[in-house]
Amino acid sequence: MVTATLVLTPLARRLEAIMFGPYEREYRLFEQAVLVVAVGLALAWGLVAFDVLPLGAGAASLLATAASVAISAFVVVGLLQFLVLANVLERTNEDVATKAAELEEAAEQLETTAEELETTADEVENAAETVDEAAEDVEQTADEVEQTAGEVEQTADEVEETVDEVEQTADEVERTADEVEQTATKTGDEDAAEKVTEVKDKTTQVKDKTTEVKDKTTQVKDKATEAKDRTTEVKDKTTEVKDKTSDAKQTAESVTDEVEAAKETAAEVEETAVEVEETMPADDEHLADEGGESDTDDGGSAERSP
Repeated sequence: MVTATLVLTPLARRLEAIMFGPYEREYRLFEQAVLVVAVGLALAWGLVAFDVLPLGAGAASLLATAASVAISAFVVVGLLQFLVLANVLERTNEDVATKAAELEEAAEQLETTAEELETTADEVENAAETVDEAAEDVEQTADEVEQTAGEVEQTADEVEETVDEVEQTADEVERTADEVEQTATKTGDEDAAEKVTEVKDKTTQVKDKTTEVKDKTTQVKDKATEAKDRTTEVKDKTTEVKDKTSDAKQTAESVTDEVEAAKETAAEVEETAVEVEETMPADDEHLADEGGESDTDDGGSAERSP
């Protein structure tokens, strides 16, 4: 049977092209003609065999031969159709098996890719948590810096108030020194006048120092204000980073869920492909059994035809 199939496979493919190709209508007409001729000759031969239709010995022998040929042609056409259908079924089974193997391989690749994607999603989620923790540390540091800047600004305000008091006291000392100097000049006390002049010089130095301290205090306050502004910017950026981190974590969790669904689908596809591959040998054995039974039937018909 296997040898016959190997030999007749090219013929079966040509017949398949005729049966299902552009000459399908002509082939159907030929098949019907063979059937009609075979049935007609068989009936005529039966009538002659039962003496219903009287014919001479030569005509009866010729009719019997023609009937045998017609029946044999009908049997051959049936066998060829069976061979074509068997070839189509075998090729279809091979295509299905090939597609099942490709589908199984694709499912395995999909499962592998899903596992890699799941690993990547886990890494992204871990990185997002790390960034979130770092953002919280930065935000805490920014709060501390802002608090410190507020304390510095408050201290600078206190220093400025103290400097104003010192400057006010220096002005009072300077006025008192002027009064003392006028009194010393009137009384002619030169020592007192010199001391008053020294006091006025020191007072002027104190006022200069006070002005310098006020300038530095203003610079410190400006720097503290700048630090607070920068801290506010850092906190805003930290909040933005935390929001993006939260979005990234949600995306990673969504990807993980989708990956789990894809893995389940891939597993189902792989199971289906395995089931299809397991059913292929059973179909081939069934086909072989049908082929053996057909050979037996054909052999019996051939024996009965003569």
